[in-house]
Amino acid sequence: MVEELRKGLETAYIDGSVVSNGLYQPQFVANNYKEGKKVLSSIEDELLSCEQFQISVAFITMGGITPLLQTLKELENKGIPGQILTTNYLNFSDPKALEKLHSLKNLTIRMFDVEKAEEGFHTKGYIFKKEEIYRIIIGSSNMTKDALTTNHEWNTRIVSTTQGEVAKQIVDEFHRLWNSEYSRSFEEFIDEYKTRYEIIKKQRDMAKQEEVISIEKYKLKPNSMQTSFITNLKNIISSGEERALLISATGTGKSYASAFAMRELGFKRVLFLVHRGQLARQTKKSYENIFPKTVSMGIIGGGASVEENMQKDFIFAMVQTLSRDEHLKKFDPGTFDCIIMDEYDIIGLSREAA
Repeated sequence: MVEELRKGLETAYIDGSVVSNGLYQPQFVANNYKEGKKVLSSIEDELLSCEQFQISVAFITMGGITPLLQTLKELENKGIPGQILTTNYLNFSDPKALEKLHSLKNLTIRMFDVEKAEEGFHTKGYIFKKEEIYRIIIGSSNMTKDALTTNHEWNTRIVSTTQGEVAKQIVDEFHRLWNSEYSRSFEEFIDEYKTRYEIIKKQRDMAKQEEVISIEKYKLKPNSMQTSFITNLKNIISSGEERALLISATGTGKSYASAFAMRELGFKRVLFLVHRGQLARQTKKSYENIFPKTVSMGIIGGGASVEENMQKDFIFAMVQTLSRDEHLKKFDPGTFDCIIMDEYDIIGLSREAA
């Protein structure tokens, strides 16, 4: 075996005319539709002949894993274990693809949290082990359809014994990331990641539908606090509760958190109570960045007319104004689907009527 590796290295790096076994040669792996070559085919071949595998890629999509599902199912039936590490970088990976991979009993999925780590993650490596041999494809290909089949991608296939220095460095680096404090198990990350992924997709779709696309709206996405709040709020409401409380420091984005939550929960009529006119105007502007223009919004208090704004879908009202009987009694008890109270940086949400 060692001699086969030596010959393979000589063919690859010293003299291409040297005859050696292709299985032990380092190779350039790329897509070339004219020659019928695909990165996907190389990965499939390695999967079908390995005893265990590890994959670390930044992006995973349904289009990327669908051609591999039959092969991965065969490995599941054979009990061939696999570890797949991805990331929440750019929130690009498809949660449906991650859920599908997680459903295979032989696979363990983890996600590296780039926000908490405050560092990027853009790895593309596929590690296959059989007996004392590592075969590693490393380069530019993520687990996406185009990267594995049509894009111009440059990868190298390394063949090494388990004692080889380069292979050892790659495997050690995979384990370092896999065992990092910023690496989260599937059960830990999937709910929040899925919520954020869907919010971002909806936000971008909404922004693109406007006559003049707003870059601010298109790029707007929930931060980790907001995502956690929305996920928890969904769970609270699903359990039958009608009230929830968000406590967070000033400047962490509670208004946007509530706006994203209202959109995700599908509330049609919302009352947002504040204690200052400036806060009502600022909050209204935040909501306008989250909702399409078809959702009407108005302010009550601070000089704004009650009659002109009381039929709006979303109303941002000053407590001092709305608490007066002559104003409050203009609203039926069941007018609002949700009431948000923002006072001294505490937001309480309730589905009780006003």
